[in-house]
Amino acid sequence: MITLREIKAGITAVLKKNFQTYKVHFDNVEKSDAPYFYVELMPTATTVDDVYSDRLIQVDITYIHPQDSMGRVSRTAVYDVADTLDRVFRPVLAIKDRHITILDAEMTIVDDILHYIFNLDFRDAWTDEEAGRIQYELMQSLQLQVNGTDLTEED
Repeated sequence: MITLREIKAGITAVLKKNFQTYKVHFDNVEKSDAPYFYVELMPTATTVDDVYSDRLIQVDITYIHPQDSMGRVSRTAVYDVADTLDRVFRPVLAIKDRHITILDAEMTIVDDILHYIFNLDFRDAWTDEEAGRIQYELMQSLQLQVNGTDLTEED
């Protein structure tokens, strides 16, 4: 099973590789004079059976570009970042040994802040160790007695 921390690490690695001078925040956001990203994960899961679950994780990458001395934000820089985000995250995002197809992404600019939103939609499986299951050995033979009569495999 792929964890939220592994997804977070995969997204962070993509951002840091392609935007080396920008900061990436997942937890606390601090005011910054440099451009930065804030990443929010909103997970949901649906149980298929005791091994598989369908997972949908909405990823919202917020890009904040600092204002200049006149209090303006360069829309050109915001559009360039939107194009770059779309190029590096779509069509496939690799996380550990998984490759998740991202079919579509939404790019919204509100108050000079870019929101790049996409869904990670995949099926995941629990290993026995992750599920905390007890491992048993398979039974080799069975002896059964019904009403005082011994039954064998041939009966």
